[in-house]
Amino acid sequence: MSFKYRVTLKPQEPFFFGGEHTFGRDDTRDEGVRYSATSTYFPQQSAVLGMIRKTFLIQNHNLTMHLKGEWVDSRGGRRGNDSNYTEAIRMMGGDSFSYEKESDLGILESISPLFITKDSLDYVVDSKDNEYNTKSLNSKMMINGKVQETFILDGFDAKEYKDEYFIAKDRSSLSFSDIFESVQTVGIKKSQDTQSDEDGFFQKSSFLLKDKASFTFFMELSEEIAWRDAYVTLGADQSLFQLTLTPTKESFNSIADDLFEPKTTDRVILHSETLVDEKVYANALFVLGKRESYRQLKNQNGQKSKRYYLLERGSVIYTNELQKLTEALTQAHLQKVGINIFTPLKGL
Repeated sequence: MSFKYRVTLKPQEPFFFGGEHTFGRDDTRDEGVRYSATSTYFPQQSAVLGMIRKTFLIQNHNLTMHLKGEWVDSRGGRRGNDSNYTEAIRMMGGDSFSYEKESDLGILESISPLFITKDSLDYVVDSKDNEYNTKSLNSKMMINGKVQETFILDGFDAKEYKDEYFIAKDRSSLSFSDIFESVQTVGIKKSQDTQSDEDGFFQKSSFLLKDKASFTFFMELSEEIAWRDAYVTLGADQSLFQLTLTPTKESFNSIADDLFEPKTTDRVILHSETLVDEKVYANALFVLGKRESYRQLKNQNGQKSKRYYLLERGSVIYTNELQKLTEALTQAHLQKVGINIFTPLKGL
């Protein structure tokens, strides 16, 4: 039996969700230091997973807070015979998140992608082609080794900026600028000898949620838990969020189903960051959207994984091979943590 919960995250201060690149130096920039960074709108699902696991263990008294951090204490005996360590592993698993393989997450069966809740309505990111339809060019060309009919997005102008939108079940919509308020910060971080540090100059764009909006997601567990509302930290600045957990019968599908209408061409609409590979591209005509690079921490020593490229939520993949594309995107170990969540739509 599974137990479902609606989890609400209400920011208590400006938040900064970092992608792979924030400040300082990294291996993708020949020119060296990065002095400016803008928060992403949503945290990475791996960060949400880590926050949930940590909060579980704190509330279940498995995780001990220490002056220099927190960890699962050994309370007598070797780890293999230690009741506290064994219970912590049973509750939240012993594996780090991985893009490539199944991870042991204990009693945590799944978490959904985050979405926005405002005025009792749930909003997911609208598809990037909400204003466009495909128009045939009455010609054919070689795509992915196949001769296929070509088309364009009627009315689309790549040079024209358009705000992105959220959509709800009642067909109401909100722009990103209706929800996210930018907070600018400029400063200098000093080194220990009070001298200016070259890597310490920064201009940062954080966000706040407007008008009592909140982040929300669904969580499914294999056993019922006693949970207290809590304040948790999330993001590069360890920003404070009020976390509220409520039993529910809803799921992400219950709010995302029937939101999107079929159009001329078969397509897949992405509701989360989505890992794509050669099989996905081999079955795609083209993609409306952009991809971002991600790496996650592999261990407590700060070692990072290799770089992965994920398409952002709201992106649309057009295809003449809908079944094959759906199969290529379906990766159970990622969908378990709210990645690669999508809706396939047969064309008219």
